[in-house]
Amino acid sequence: MCTPKDRRGFTLIELLVVIAIIAILAAILFPVFAKAREQAKKAACTSNVKQLGLAWMMYVQDYDETFPPTNSTQSAPGNTEWEPYPGGPFPCKPCRPRNKVTKLPYDPRFFALPYIKNLDLFKCPSDFGIDAGKVPSEPSVGGPVWKYAGTSYCINTVTLRLAAMAAIPKPAETYMGAEVYAWHSGDPFTYWNLRNSGPVRVAYFCDGHAKLATENLIAAQCSPQPSYPADDGTFIPVF
Repeated sequence: MCTPKDRRGFTLIELLVVIAIIAILAAILFPVFAKAREQAKKAACTSNVKQLGLAWMMYVQDYDETFPPTNSTQSAPGNTEWEPYPGGPFPCKPCRPRNKVTKLPYDPRFFALPYIKNLDLFKCPSDFGIDAGKVPSEPSVGGPVWKYAGTSYCINTVTLRLAAMAAIPKPAETYMGAEVYAWHSGDPFTYWNLRNSGPVRVAYFCDGHAKLATENLIAAQCSPQPSYPADDGTFIPVF
């Protein structure tokens, strides 16, 4: 028969072993869970972008194969509405001007709203902002980009300058819009700053498909001069 004297609790060594096992399991599983969570966010972002691309395509079809009004003074002589945001470079700067009078950012949502009922589509689930310490001139000043600009996604000023779908020789390679920053990459600043070639930004293209695009592809059509891909593999600037 077991007596109270025969009963004993766990020893300190046993408790430490259990704690160590739990810590090891946590160290193994937490990164897996975090990666799975980020993959889910990337999938949601891709879905958002796909629906945005379809909305823009419907807009283009409804307006005689033309894109929304340009956000650039360079392709509309006499247009005094928009100006580049002051300061050094920041992601998608050519596609993110501000109003000269109100100083508010260009907001493309207005043109897509007849085709989109859920404004959350304009928010990337991973939009945690752009580090103002690394990109001091970033207009959103470290906060989520959608809170500043209304959307986490730019609309490619190349398409707005060209104005018509017929003016784009390679629609499957010309992106209509993309995430402003490679939030799903794990190290978005390095990809943007060094133009690393890995597929890191979710983008939608002028033929309606959406996929991960490289920083090189985004940069080639964005800076230093907005340009579109030609049939011979070169890029033609749009002024």
